[in-house]
Amino acid sequence: MTAHMSYGYSSVVFHSLDLRLNGVPQHTAIRLWCSTAQQRMMGVGVLGKYFGYSLHRPAFTKSVTVQLDNMDDHRPFFTYWVTFVQILVFIVAILVYGVAPIGVGKEKEQKMVRLSSLALEVKEYVEQKNLWIGPRKADLIHLGAKYSPCMRDDPNLRDLLNLDRKMENQSACCVRNDGSGCVQRLETKCDILSTWKKWRAGNDTGPGGRVSGSVCGQDPLYCITPASAAPFEWPDSIVDWPVCTKTRKQNVSYKGFQDRHMSCELLGRPCCYGIKGECWITTREHCNLLRGRFHDDKFLCAQTSCFEELCGMIPFSNSKKPDQIYRLWTSLFLHAGVMHLVVSILFQMWIMRDIEKLTGAMRLSIIYISSGMAGNLASSIFLPYHVDAGPSGSQFGVLACLLVEVLQSYQMYRSPRVAIFKTMTVFFTLLAFGLLPWFDNWSHLFGFGFGFLLAFALIPYVSFGKFDRRRKILTIVICLSSAAVFYIVLLLLFYVSPLTECKLCIYFNCIPFTEGLCEDMYVSLNNRSSYDSDF
Repeated sequence: MTAHMSYGYSSVVFHSLDLRLNGVPQHTAIRLWCSTAQQRMMGVGVLGKYFGYSLHRPAFTKSVTVQLDNMDDHRPFFTYWVTFVQILVFIVAILVYGVAPIGVGKEKEQKMVRLSSLALEVKEYVEQKNLWIGPRKADLIHLGAKYSPCMRDDPNLRDLLNLDRKMENQSACCVRNDGSGCVQRLETKCDILSTWKKWRAGNDTGPGGRVSGSVCGQDPLYCITPASAAPFEWPDSIVDWPVCTKTRKQNVSYKGFQDRHMSCELLGRPCCYGIKGECWITTREHCNLLRGRFHDDKFLCAQTSCFEELCGMIPFSNSKKPDQIYRLWTSLFLHAGVMHLVVSILFQMWIMRDIEKLTGAMRLSIIYISSGMAGNLASSIFLPYHVDAGPSGSQFGVLACLLVEVLQSYQMYRSPRVAIFKTMTVFFTLLAFGLLPWFDNWSHLFGFGFGFLLAFALIPYVSFGKFDRRRKILTIVICLSSAAVFYIVLLLLFYVSPLTECKLCIYFNCIPFTEGLCEDMYVSLNNRSSYDSDF
């Protein structure tokens, strides 16, 4: 096409490109114009057009022109595919889970509900608002958002759940004296109108001399399936009891009044709620207010897997050890809200599609997914209790491709330092937006760094002489090796030496310009058992 093009097109070239190609040979200028109008060329992309990068005449030697002519013209299939999947996933998420309260801060909902004490009380439920107009945090976690406690064994959360088990093991059945029902409670939570039926050493032991219990509605003496019989006797620890699915009728003449915990009506069952795997013995009505999951087939919180239910997706291989490492990948296709999705679509249709025309679908998919996973891994290390969704790390990895393109084509520009400065300005501007809630700057920074290394290894380049070619080949080897080491170090930090206490790390991710601004996606852990909480 270039060989048969009239040189009269040169004036059109200079006008349409606005790249100040003074002195560049006309056949090269025509090639640049054709490339810009129809396909993506190294060094001349949408950002180059927008910022008006100036090209340097002596750089366009015959060898360089031949390399530019031989570059493939790719179609942005991966960009279209990943954008379509992200839109589809978001639509499904909204249809299934709905939309959280919109805005910044928290919203309170008050409702009169019947509690396990049989009293009607006005209870309050506080939930976080979503600035982006999208699902709630718990729903994002269930869909596959990045959340470290679902991906590895977290010592802080494990201690909190163990505290819950310890407190529940000290509980017993609190039976109302008027025979209206019973509920599992600690002694301090059993009111004066009820009797706390606790098994104790001495004359008040339970079946087999047990001192752990009693449990409302469940007793090894009355359970048929599974039966407590040698060698499968139930342990003297109610939190280790199995769920009794079949119970024989109480023999009143056997113990009579002493077994009221088996004949009373249960007023409360386990309710899983929140995003820390919390559980509370309460009514279905109260559980619905908490937006929890009510277990009407269980007797104790220890018989539920609240945290595993919260994480959802593929069950843990070991219920006590979370292992959903694939969240590093699945979170790339999720978005916190419709505004978040719009930002991703605009970036991918403007910047990412342009880059894919140069790199091709295979290379870009490697950079996009690998950068996103590296960014999520870093974010999981520095902000382990931060709920995050979206491909921001991937997009910053793509952004790094723009910088690498300028560095690899350094000799082509009249003012290469200006081109580098303008490209980095875009990076720092977007990084500044990361100081607002629902942006993840740790993912941005490490996604950019990992994308930078991969881009050097994968993006096509133009060599300006033998020395430049050898230098770039050596750079590819160094960058690939560095990327591998980079990933290994992150994995070791995540699994071997987890960072669970870093109060200052949040400030790189969000600056609290107003009170409560940075609480939107952060989970705080306390040392109090949810079993001993008051609602």
